[in-house]
Amino acid sequence: MTTPDTTNHFTDAPSRRIGSQGLIRSEKGAILLFESRRRVDRGDQLTWNLPGGCAQGNEDPQAACKRRIQEKSGLLIEPGRLLVMHWQPAKDGTVEGHNYVWDGGVISQHTEFQLSTAITQYRFVPRRQLSAYAPQSLVERIDAALHALGHEHDGYLAGRAG
Repeated sequence: MTTPDTTNHFTDAPSRRIGSQGLIRSEKGAILLFESRRRVDRGDQLTWNLPGGCAQGNEDPQAACKRRIQEKSGLLIEPGRLLVMHWQPAKDGTVEGHNYVWDGGVISQHTEFQLSTAITQYRFVPRRQLSAYAPQSLVERIDAALHALGHEHDGYLAGRAG
């Protein structure tokens, strides 16, 4: 016989990560990626990610996207509509998380950035080359966001920790 769960999930909620990223494209449709110094320093094989980062406690995910992109690159964007919410299970000592991807619009490939020390470099990457830079979970998230751009609905993606 199992004991019923008496946890109050409204007052004692489980810990979760909230990531918030922008899908920013060049005029030719290439995706803007930033290389993470943290991933490089820990020796990850695929070290690139969409611009953005983690939200702080009690921070609106869309506002977090705008803040984190500006902090990391100096780029001031107004995130548009939500394209994807990607749920990821816990993995390797991390808690489960949600990653929001917002429409970051189109910018020139010649845009100059003021990179923070958290970013080693940036690059506009064509869709067909993403898997050489990013883990499969991110490629799937980007694909879902690109699909949502061409449709009137947003996407929900579940699974694959990354």
